[in-house]
Amino acid sequence: MSGKARNNINCQGCPAICCKNLAMEIGRPENKKEVEDLKWQLQFDTVRVYIRKNKWHQLVEGRCMHLSDDNFCLIYKDRPKICRRHNPPNCERYGDYYDIMLNDPVDLERYLSGRKKGIRKS
Repeated sequence: MSGKARNNINCQGCPAICCKNLAMEIGRPENKKEVEDLKWQLQFDTVRVYIRKNKWHQLVEGRCMHLSDDNFCLIYKDRPKICRRHNPPNCERYGDYYDIMLNDPVDLERYLSGRKKGIRKS
């Protein structure tokens, strides 16, 4: 994508993907208890974990209470800073927003089994 085309990208026509998922940075699980806790959380169908640039995030599916039925922000002028910083083309609408997506406990176990050195047992 050229620089000029990239500058013209905006939120117009987007189905408000970022307003339907709550992403929170979390720490990489460092011991057996943290791994078990994360595996438990990943049993819920609304919870996933993704890794982007070596940072771990928990993704909880839901819908912002300020999102209208036609996907417009009802508090746009007063929206939180985190919403202001989240802009295209660096968003979910324009491709994968993650390097690795872990959808369930099996995905987590598979991922960690390839990198067990970093996990401390407690």
